[in-house]
Amino acid sequence: MNRLRILLGIVAVAGILGALIFFFSRHAAKPLTYRGRSIEYWFAQLPVTPIPPPGVDLGNVRVHQMNVRGFIKLTGQQYGSTNLFDDAAIDAIAAFGTNAVPFLMARLQGLDSAAEKEITKAATNTGVGYLPFRNADFERLQAVTGLIHVKMMTPEASQLIMSLRTNSNPGIASAAAYILKRRAALDDSSSADSARNAEPGGPANGSQPIRSETNTTSSAAGSRR
Repeated sequence: MNRLRILLGIVAVAGILGALIFFFSRHAAKPLTYRGRSIEYWFAQLPVTPIPPPGVDLGNVRVHQMNVRGFIKLTGQQYGSTNLFDDAAIDAIAAFGTNAVPFLMARLQGLDSAAEKEITKAATNTGVGYLPFRNADFERLQAVTGLIHVKMMTPEASQLIMSLRTNSNPGIASAAAYILKRRAALDDSSSADSARNAEPGGPANGSQPIRSETNTTSSAAGSRR
């Protein structure tokens, strides 16, 4: 009798575990994909956005559509597509929407380990051409690009970015401040465009409004080896 109860208990526990596994597998977050490729792939294609030093502007801030971006090649790793006119990666981030924000925020705050820094320093000094890991500082510049162009930002992410402006790491702090500056400029532009389009009859001369955009690549970033 006791053996039967034990067997029934084992069967019951196994049934419960099976049901839980089935439930969580059905409700597990699906990997983010765009055109059949993962967010990791598209992030690797994102161009880097150089962060200007304090007091320096890359282009006219009033004409904030000007994009200064590029790619970096270093120790066998590439950060950003070499085709600077290909916006597919930015389109992918926009398509992912707020689902991409946690991934981008993690890269924004990423840091190389002490061991990785020492290995990178030794490799640079000895002329080693390949390292199997990616540089967190360069990936941060790609995260800046993504967080500037993602269409919707969660309130939690916005608050976190604001708090990161005073981060003890100067690279993270300056990146966070630049993201907020660029997003604010883009919001102002969208509001101005909406106001112009809402005017009766549109533009005074009856023509369609034209938004100029200049893609300026950073020669330093584009030629970095």
